[in-house]
Amino acid sequence: MSEETVYEQRIEIPSECQVSLEDKTVTVNGPKGSLERSFPEPQTKIKTEGNELIVTTHINRKMSRALVGTAVAHVRNMIIGVQHGYEYELKIVFSHFPITVEVQDKTVIIKNFIGERGVRKARLIGDVQVKTTEDEVFISGIDIEHVSQSAANIQQACKIRDKDRRVFLDGIYVIRKTKGEVTKSIV
Repeated sequence: MSEETVYEQRIEIPSECQVSLEDKTVTVNGPKGSLERSFPEPQTKIKTEGNELIVTTHINRKMSRALVGTAVAHVRNMIIGVQHGYEYELKIVFSHFPITVEVQDKTVIIKNFIGERGVRKARLIGDVQVKTTEDEVFISGIDIEHVSQSAANIQQACKIRDKDRRVFLDGIYVIRKTKGEVTKSIV
């Protein structure tokens, strides 16, 4: 660490990924695609050195150090996304009324939820692919924020109001999160 640098974190860039830096915008290219993100915080500096990306701050405060860790975590997620991608698996749960799920453009249509005549809609964020089966929904993409927010929108669209949630357990729930070959199960 130099005299000006108070705190720094490094992340290794894999050989199959290319990271380019323009001002405070980081672009990561990999086998599955390209992601770009801007880090406008004035107290952090981002640079590349060989096969490492270095994020530093010259302010020795807890919040500034946290911003460095946040920037490194975002870049790490971008690298994993362009290498392997992310997939969320959601389970369709119902007891009496079978729920039907359809995908139209950037919207997921949920029909016959707890016997309702109207439809419930959930918005898909970004460039995600959605596959549905009779009792499961799969959301995949390279940006973890888009994949996870789309899954959360579907889960929130099936929120039950004005009924006892302990009795009415119907809904669409996230049961598995997959990144690359590593699987993290919720259940």
